[in-house]
Amino acid sequence: MPDHATHYLAFPYAFREIRCQIICLEGFPIHLTFSPERHEMAKQWLHTRLGMADMPAPTCSPCFAELLGEFFNGQRRKFPPLPRSPFVEKGTMFQKSVWERIAEIPYGERRTYKELAQALGNSGAARAVGQACNANPLALIVPCHRVTGSSGLGGFAGGQAMKKALLLLERETLQRTHTISLSTSATASS
Repeated sequence: MPDHATHYLAFPYAFREIRCQIICLEGFPIHLTFSPERHEMAKQWLHTRLGMADMPAPTCSPCFAELLGEFFNGQRRKFPPLPRSPFVEKGTMFQKSVWERIAEIPYGERRTYKELAQALGNSGAARAVGQACNANPLALIVPCHRVTGSSGLGGFAGGQAMKKALLLLERETLQRTHTISLSTSATASS
């Protein structure tokens, strides 16, 4: 993260019933949440710990908003690699390893907390994986909504309704893509 940055840009984004808040630094997201309370806490942390101030609201759409639009419209399934985020940097080594594993979960697929714990070499750490998911500072970019409990959805910092909406969005996008693919194949073979 650049040492010279003194201002950040915070803005909301909405798609259907999905609402998120983003903080960008020099055009790149450093915090994304579905919780307005967490968004305010992140802005306060930037102000008190790093001496940063919020920029005035932009008159045009920030470039990251375009990437979000592509994701929500089914045109993007993964976000580009990100620069360092002060929120990721303050995570523990375990949290960072969980976030790295979560980032590997393909669009439209799910993993359980237990499966992630096993992949990290500690099958008894499912609860700790859940806590790392809860601490994820880049929701959606590190798609913790794709991590579920063995017998249900599990928790989500943005609430279960938001988690359901994100999983449904991905499922609908994959179904739509599959239907288009089948109709294109049928047309090509006729």
